[in-house]
Amino acid sequence: MTTPQEKYHQNRLEQVKAALEANYFAASIHQTLSEAADHLIKTIIPEGPYKSVGFGGSATVAGSGLLQKLGAVPALEIIDRNDASLTPEKRTELSRQSLLVDLFVASSNALTLDGQLVNIDKFGNRVAALTFGPKKVALFVGRNKIVVDEKEAISRAKGTAAAMNALRLGQETPCAKKAKCFDCKAENRLCGISVITHRSFPKGRIHVLLVNEDLGF
Repeated sequence: MTTPQEKYHQNRLEQVKAALEANYFAASIHQTLSEAADHLIKTIIPEGPYKSVGFGGSATVAGSGLLQKLGAVPALEIIDRNDASLTPEKRTELSRQSLLVDLFVASSNALTLDGQLVNIDKFGNRVAALTFGPKKVALFVGRNKIVVDEKEAISRAKGTAAAMNALRLGQETPCAKKAKCFDCKAENRLCGISVITHRSFPKGRIHVLLVNEDLGF
């Protein structure tokens, strides 16, 4: 029997999927992150077909096992800027290379009920790829990233996602210490560039994989 909580989340995901499609995004609903990763490999990559893939920094993607699954895809070039052994210079260079891959994979800080993406970066490599460059963008978005409107989305990106990322990176920012945004002037502030994606152009270039789980930051 379907519980009220399960029905609530399913209804919300379906509402957002319809809103995304009305804004020219491609969208699909998946019950687990693993299911979404399989959809990327079995359906999205062959549609291109896409021969190279790059990544934005994403706790959701890192936890999906996607990199290991992609390693089994024949003739697929993987540009992994998230390798912990990389020097900062090499990571920057791979980030630049990722702007011209066939497929860019990341997550989103927030997604509004009317189908708009809100993202805030420190350096801008993720939002740059989201805006223009890669032929296809695939975003894994957990149900916890869904918010009512743009105002709440920005609040979530700054007060939740940035604070948690600062903690993950060991950054002593005010948001990491107090778990809320201070619109700070800290040198290591993570909120450098904000981008709102109202529509996907060309139509379907950005595919949002909605996952019925709480994921990432």
